[in-house]
Amino acid sequence: MSEFTPFPDTRWTAIRALRSDDEETRALAWEAVSRLYWHPVQSYIRAKWKSSEQDANDAAQNFFVHVFEKDTLAKYDSDKARFRGFLKLCLDRFLINEHSARMAQKRGGGLIDSLETAGIDGAALDPADPGSLDELFEQEWRRSLFEAAVRDAEQLATGEIAKLQFALFKRYDLERGTAESVTYEQLGHEFGLSASTVTNHLHAMRTKVRLALLEKLRSITATEEEFLEESQLLLGGRRKPRG
Repeated sequence: MSEFTPFPDTRWTAIRALRSDDEETRALAWEAVSRLYWHPVQSYIRAKWKSSEQDANDAAQNFFVHVFEKDTLAKYDSDKARFRGFLKLCLDRFLINEHSARMAQKRGGGLIDSLETAGIDGAALDPADPGSLDELFEQEWRRSLFEAAVRDAEQLATGEIAKLQFALFKRYDLERGTAESVTYEQLGHEFGLSASTVTNHLHAMRTKVRLALLEKLRSITATEEEFLEESQLLLGGRRKPRG
């Protein structure tokens, strides 16, 4: 996929832009949506259908091509559900149709009696715990959104201080899971800074990442209500979102 270009007017969200009469605007909207939802879709397919990574990649690619060519996402009604719920519903329907077509081919064109015989790559179909699959989709979506926000924050960190702030953020917040834990004092020694300066720089970059996350979230929500619901969900709010 090509590098995503942010919309000049953040009120013109990607979800709304999917209905635009302008082809270039729709293409930008599609790029924003497919980039953020690629990993959730691919992970959901792989878990639900017990498929290989390559088969899941192929199925995800086919899904995005299908909904783009059919202009399916333009049919989204923000009054009925969150966009993410609508997209997952489209994905489930697509996978069932794909599975049915493949099984019909294997059986010489006849209709199948059950979907519980094989997955996309021939493995057993396992819809036994829809709740865990839904949670997987949600987790992958949150991770994809966070990673996109971090990329945006890094791209905007062009000055020396901003670059230092991002380096500290990367070292302390992003690499702690894969490296030995480090204290603010140790980080300060590593970068030649006082612990209080490290604290201030980390706070500044975390704020920038948070703002980038909210800006990215706003670009893929259709209404202000949906944006508030999603932001409360992401940032620890208690309000239960729709759909």
